[in-house]
Amino acid sequence: MIAHLRGRLEHIGPHQVVIDVGNVGYQVKVASSALNRLPPLGQEVTLFTIQVVREDDISLYGFLNKEERALFALFLSVSGVGPKTALAVISGFSLDRLTGAVAQGDTALLASIPGIGRKTAERIVLELKEKIGKLYAVQPAALGAGLKGDKTLVSDAISALIALGYSPREARETITKLNVDNADSVEAVLKEALKNLA
Repeated sequence: MIAHLRGRLEHIGPHQVVIDVGNVGYQVKVASSALNRLPPLGQEVTLFTIQVVREDDISLYGFLNKEERALFALFLSVSGVGPKTALAVISGFSLDRLTGAVAQGDTALLASIPGIGRKTAERIVLELKEKIGKLYAVQPAALGAGLKGDKTLVSDAISALIALGYSPREARETITKLNVDNADSVEAVLKEALKNLA
């Protein structure tokens, strides 16, 4: 198993690079989102890799950090998700956005990635929601992103609902339904949220 490569960046293609390590060129498939973060040709680069062995192919997949590699491995563990699909998911959004989407059960966001259909998005959420929630400890502040109202008040209210045993998705959906623009305290928002959940 090749865990990482450090060498001179020799070639950049549409979905792959070639890295010269000790006069041996390694062809590595990379996420399209990583291409614009690579150093110039001829410079040294380190890629954290996963080797995928299939009946008709042996390929290396490379990432600029260990977190992206770990997330790729998690997506590969989902039944019916191969390396091409997992790479498309990694290419689609930032790590924070992806982990947040899975933890919140946001299948619409996942299905918006080219090559990911609704059923695949649902399977990813079903199989990875708990794992990603534990591994990446999605913060209430991230769950409150994009919601109306004071960001601190919204994230504190979501955090309080999660502490009361509601799932991150239930907490976010409940707060989304409320008019928190004029709320003056977390207690007031929480009171309204609990009425809606009753």
